[in-house]
Amino acid sequence: MIAKKPALVVRLVTICIAALAGYLALRGNRPNASFSELYQVTDCGGADMPCQVSDRHYNALIPIGDGPFPAIVFLHGSNGSGQKTVENIDLVQPFLNRGYAVIAPTALEIEYRNGPGTGWVWDSTRYSRDDFRFVADVVEDAIQRFSIQPDGILVAGHSRGGSFAWYLACSEVDPRLKTFAPIGGTPMRRQPGPCATASFDFDLLYMHGYADSVIPFAGTDSSLRAHNYMGAVEAADGMAYKLGCDTVDLTQGNGFDQRTYHGCRSVAEKERSLSVIGFQGGHSVPTGWADLILNWFEGLADHGQ
Repeated sequence: MIAKKPALVVRLVTICIAALAGYLALRGNRPNASFSELYQVTDCGGADMPCQVSDRHYNALIPIGDGPFPAIVFLHGSNGSGQKTVENIDLVQPFLNRGYAVIAPTALEIEYRNGPGTGWVWDSTRYSRDDFRFVADVVEDAIQRFSIQPDGILVAGHSRGGSFAWYLACSEVDPRLKTFAPIGGTPMRRQPGPCATASFDFDLLYMHGYADSVIPFAGTDSSLRAHNYMGAVEAADGMAYKLGCDTVDLTQGNGFDQRTYHGCRSVAEKERSLSVIGFQGGHSVPTGWADLILNWFEGLADHGQ
């Protein structure tokens, strides 16, 4: 009989992280430059001319300056597209301001209850395509085409794109994809996908709105077949168990709480970063999210992770 791992030791941290609350509550300063002056004119990638990868495509915005550039790969939600992503000024401008390229792949159509629409696939038994490989191919193309730093890539995604980011992390499809920041989308119960056998050699910061009514913070009713999403803490706790984390610090502030797990190690015995943040908000990306995840991402690099 395999012994069960002891439950995580939860420690309440009473000192609030003021900067975190500020990031989620306040709007950042906008530069005087117009949006179009923040990125280069490229042969492809802009809203009106996506880059082709085999028979699929992605959009990209490359900041002004000389590369190589760090990059955010953003996975859109249901019925979204790479074009809509790069046209979302509030979403992409903070990344461009900090010198990050924005890489925005487009998913193919899947069937929803109300008809077809674009969506990422983590269960290849229902659809004969490999979205994990497609994202890896997009990353390779962007590195070669736009001079992207291979070791400076952060993957994020919202809603179904957020859910797909969890599975993409587990897929280990590309050794350059090691850092993930999904928001508003969790894995589904009884659909472990590649997370069933992953080595969990990645870092992950997850965020979810308390008032999310599309994918609730606490997850959906486990009796529902079509929408059986895990809760935010439930998903993080499950990953913490697989990573062998031994403690979790609970930081509570005005309008947010953060669970930071410690002692987490991949199969390769490398220490990994795992954290989940709940914030006051619904099924949306809050103002300040981009700076928060980039500060986390750059902090990992500073500590050699």
